[in-house]
Amino acid sequence: MKKERVFFITVADKPGVLFKITNIFRRKNFNIESVTVGKTLAEDESQIIITINADEEEADSFARMVKRLIDVYEVVEAPKESCYVQELLLAKLEGDPDMLQKVAENYGAQLIKNGSLILKYVGEPANVEELIKELSNKFKIIHISRTGITAVVKEDGKDILRFGR
Repeated sequence: MKKERVFFITVADKPGVLFKITNIFRRKNFNIESVTVGKTLAEDESQIIITINADEEEADSFARMVKRLIDVYEVVEAPKESCYVQELLLAKLEGDPDMLQKVAENYGAQLIKNGSLILKYVGEPANVEELIKELSNKFKIIHISRTGITAVVKEDGKDILRFGR
């Protein structure tokens, strides 16, 4: 059964590594739902977080192919429900600042006024989607920027699959 899965991939922090990993997905004609990359505490490492919709066999196959790459140190795969997942939304808007402030307060978002109306929100992807719908109904959206998800595995992590390290 297909479900959303999160891959935490620890890699060498050097050019071309992300391309090699995403190329595996391209070759298999598989869509990446979200990808984020950031430095780890180790100076020469980065962590790539990739979200895909896959069944168990597909997910296992992708993890093993990615792990074979020379610059990949570790691949951890977890069902999305086993992870604490957040996404950042920045939205530049036109409209009534007071009304936007009320929307921001309803969602726990921050309104940044610096000549433009910019809304900053961090939350679960479903809530980001809901907020975007509300914003599009009430305001003129000039620009939206989303980070894609970032995540950590919840407490026990007993249902994760680890490849390497």
